[in-house]
Amino acid sequence: SIADIAPLVVEAVPSRTQKPRLVSEALTDLSWTHDIQGGLSMIGLYELFQLADIISELTITENEDRHVWHLDASRQYTTKSAYRAFFNGAINFEPWRKIWKTWAPPKCKVFLWLAVRNRCWTADRLARRNMPHPASCLLCDQVAEDVQHILTTCVFAREFWFTILSRFGLQQHAPSLHARSFSDCAKRVQKEKKRKGFNSLVVLSAWMLWKHRNGCVFDGATPSMPDLLRTFEDEHHLWCMAGARSLTSLSAGLGHGLVG
Repeated sequence: SIADIAPLVVEAVPSRTQKPRLVSEALTDLSWTHDIQGGLSMIGLYELFQLADIISELTITENEDRHVWHLDASRQYTTKSAYRAFFNGAINFEPWRKIWKTWAPPKCKVFLWLAVRNRCWTADRLARRNMPHPASCLLCDQVAEDVQHILTTCVFAREFWFTILSRFGLQQHAPSLHARSFSDCAKRVQKEKKRKGFNSLVVLSAWMLWKHRNGCVFDGATPSMPDLLRTFEDEHHLWCMAGARSLTSLSAGLGHGLVG
């Protein structure tokens, strides 16, 4: 706008003159220069000459003015393009689609959203706030606990992931020794018919790991792979009964006793 190009020049034009002035009137015989009242500083004069150079390139036509929306390729205003403009410069959080578009109970998706953002109340967060916390991971008793360790790098968790994914023929997606975070491991299967089911399976498995860990923390339970696999199978059955069709399709042909 002119106010951005020459703010000192705009300030020198009375508002009572700005409002009724038409563009065609202002450009005729450079009459816009007569609207400037008072003296201009050196910077103001520089802005004036710069503005004059820009205006000299304008041509008045008989066509009516029209509004042009620069945030859309069609040059037409759309609410979608306006909404996207609010997020210009924002950092895209890549795993969001995998989480919120996956079939799973809402509480499980909320948990996974918090997990990939390191917002779960594990020992590392409690320690930073000088709150009571376990000295080490209760599942493996080897290293300090954080949510990425619980879901990915813990030896107990890796054994669980490999056992579950092997039953579905997806063992290549199990977390490796070099995995850094859960979001790095929770990648989609390329085949469309397995992709959605795999995403639900990931949410279910992570949720069951988290619940098993919580049982050790709050109920004094002992980590047990057989117990975890049994509870996983029960929960898997409930999810399929509740309408997880992609997960049901992924499980087709596995027979009775999913983890047996």
